[in-house]
Formats: sequence, C-alpha cells, structure tokens
Amino acid sequence: MDFNETENQFAVLAESLPQLVWSARSDGSHDYFNRRWHEFTGMSPEQCLGNGWQSALHPNDLPIVQEQWCRSIETGTSYEIEYRIRNAAGEYEWVLSRALPIQDLSGHVVRWFGTNTNIDAQKKAEEALRSLDTRYRLALEAADLGTWQIDLEKGQIFWDEGTCALYQLPHDESFSMPLEQAIGMIHPDDRETAWGRIAKACDPQSDGHYENEYRAILPDGKTRWFRSVGQALFAPDGDKPHALSLSGVISDITERHAFEEAQQLLTRELNHRVKNLFAIANGMVSMTARTAKDPKEMATALRGRLSALARAHELVQPAATMGHGAGSDVDLARLCEAVLEPYRQTDANRVLIEGPGVRVGSNTTTSLALVLHELATNAAKYGCLSNPDGRLEISWTLHDEVIDLLWVETGGPNVESPPDFEGFGTQLSQRSIAGQLGGTLEREWSPDGLRVHMTLPLARLAG
Repeated sequence: MDFNETENQFAVLAESLPQLVWSARSDGSHDYFNRRWHEFTGMSPEQCLGNGWQSALHPNDLPIVQEQWCRSIETGTSYEIEYRIRNAAGEYEWVLSRALPIQDLSGHVVRWFGTNTNIDAQKKAEEALRSLDTRYRLALEAADLGTWQIDLEKGQIFWDEGTCALYQLPHDESFSMPLEQAIGMIHPDDRETAWGRIAKACDPQSDGHYENEYRAILPDGKTRWFRSVGQALFAPDGDKPHALSLSGVISDITERHAFEEAQQLLTRELNHRVKNLFAIANGMVSMTARTAKDPKEMATALRGRLSALARAHELVQPAATMGHGAGSDVDLARLCEAVLEPYRQTDANRVLIEGPGVRVGSNTTTSLALVLHELATNAAKYGCLSNPDGRLEISWTLHDEVIDLLWVETGGPNVESPPDFEGFGTQLSQRSIAGQLGGTLEREWSPDGLRVHMTLPLARLAG
C-alpha cells in the first residue's frame, strides 16, 4: 500500500468520524482539517493551515496549548490537553484534543494525527457541580453545620471539616474513626439513646430518618450539646434488605439548650412567685382582719400592705421579664426595706434592718432581692412573720471586701427540727447566691427560729 493510498484511507476515515479531525507535519504545522472542523469553527481551509487554527482558541488557553504542543513536537510524546474553541456562532466550547505521532522505520516522527472531542456539556456539568458544592459548603459554614457518614458494613464514621471543628479534632481529607469510638465521645447518659436512634433509622421497616440530641465530651473536657439529623441508605430490595449507610448533618445547640433551660427555670420561678404572692396576700388579709376595728380600717390597712407588697415585688421580677436596661443601683438597706415593707406596716419594730452603706449594682439587684423576698415569704408563711409577736433582724458588716449578712428570726412558731424537704425557692436562693453573686448561704435551725448567714463579695455585688 503506497503513501497516497494511505492518505486517502485516512481522509475517508477522518470524514466519517464525529470528532474534529486534523493532521500536522513533523514540525507541528497543521496541513489538514476534516469537514466537521470547518463546519464547527466556520473557518476556511486557508485560515486553518499552519498555525492559523490557533486563532480559534480562547485567548486564555492559547499560551498553555502552544507550550504543550511545542513540548510534544520536541519530545515526540503523545499530545493531550483540554481547551476552548470558538464555534461558528462566536461562542467558546470545551474540547479534549489528543494527537499521536507517526514514526518511520528509523523512529523519526513524520506526521501527527489528532482529534478534538467536544466535552462542553461535561465541562458545564462539572462546573455546575462545583458551584453546587461551593454553595453547599457556604450554607454549611453559614449555619455552622458539619456532615457525617456512617459505613454500617465497616462500622466506620467519616467526618468532614465542619464536624471535626465542632468536636475540636484535627481534620484531613479522609478523616474517619470506628463508630464505637465516636459513640464513646458521647456523654455516658446519652450513649444508649444514640445507639437506639441509629438502630431505629437502619431498620428496614422504618423510613430511615435519624434525629437525636445528645451531649458530647470534647477533648478539652467540656460538655457540649449537639443535634444530629440524617437519613439511611438501604440496599435494593432482595431476600435480606438492609441499610448500607447513614448520612447526615450535625450542629452545636449548647447555647439554644441553655436558653431553653433558662426559659423553663423562668417559668418555674414565675409560678413559684405567683403562688407565694397569693399565700402572702391571704396571710395579710387574715392578719389585718384580726387587728382592724372595723371594715373601713381593715380596707385602708390592707390596701397599704398590698401596695407595699407590689413595690417589693417589682424588685424581684426575673431579669427576663424586665425591659432592656431595667434596674439601677440601690442601697442595700433600701433594698431590704422595700422587700420587708409589707410586714413592717403592722409593727415597725418587728423588723430591724441595720448595717453600713453598701451599693448593690443594677445587674445584681434582682438576684439579691429574690433571695430576700424568698426568705421573707417563708418567714411570713412558716416563721417569725407568721406570728404577731415574731421579730426579724437583718444586719451586715463589711471587712476585707466581703459582706457578712445575718438574717435572724425569733418569736415565731417553735422549730422542732430542720425541714426534711428542700423546695424550689430554697434551691433558687442557693443558685442566686453561689452562682450569680459568687457568695455563700448557710441556714441554721434553732428552736427560736431560722438563722441565715450569707457572705457576698463586694465587687460582685456592686457589679
């Protein structure tokens, strides 16, 4: 078969292929393009010969194409590269260009045969996928979410960078650990529930939905709350359908959980306050009825006491129920007087308040007033203020930047033994003194009545 016949066979083959086919001499100068090339680019044969074909390339791709083509010509190695070509409509489309060298018997390259395959649809699909992945990542970052996937057959869990960050762990592209190890990071009290939720989601009879809230113990020893939501992937129906994997997202809900707990505590506190107010009001009605000479005097006295109670209650409103910026500094003696005013109206001498001037900051007024109001409420229901002959003394001293405050009840019902039940109000008082004011609160029960000793850091109280 002579050279011309070979050339003719190549031309027939080139014209029948769906690709853009071309050939070049040993020096890289292009001397042939098939009909599809000319139809696609809109260029004439004269425009394409030599290096003229390069005018159809995207300007940004031309330098690297020239570099790659020159390297193949110099080394005689196969040529492969992706670049954009301008079509007849003036728009650029991606092609995959490949070329192989044809050698003579001595091993010298005598010709190059190449094709350009249109891969524009594939490129656009890849770009759309990258764009979607970028938006997906941005959404995860904006929501502070991480992703995870459990390989149920291997018992391995894979975490992305976001999940590793939430768990305070270093991350690499293939980060994984045994599922049992990951469950081991969950708080012991929550592990059984986590296993149960996973098993339920992977049950072929379920819809595959997984959702769980749990605590995890992080490497720094701190405990955080997490919420995880996922979906199981099941194998095709067969004799033994089963779950292959479980994938989902995770978020840190520690702040939300703390807020919900605070809201629940606030609700309990408000309920407690309302019950106490009704009990105090009922006691005031009974006490006023015993001492008033006639209905008019009773009404006047009761109105004054209820007004005093309302003023005292304003000081012990939970901070969440007050407006922004509510509260201001108040003197400790004034705070005690406001809380005890309803009980001093009957007999001003039954409540003694004394101590040096101390300012209570706006941020701590509610906490301390809450404790004093709780003590006063209990004294009115069970202690010295429930008895006409009862007496209450509140005094404090200041030394070494610490306030020592004593609450001493006498003349009330005889105390046979300390109460064996600690109510919500008592727990609330302990939490306020220790947690919010950084102090201590100790109760001592004697036959004469209750004695309470509080220590309060002056700097914390004035904050």
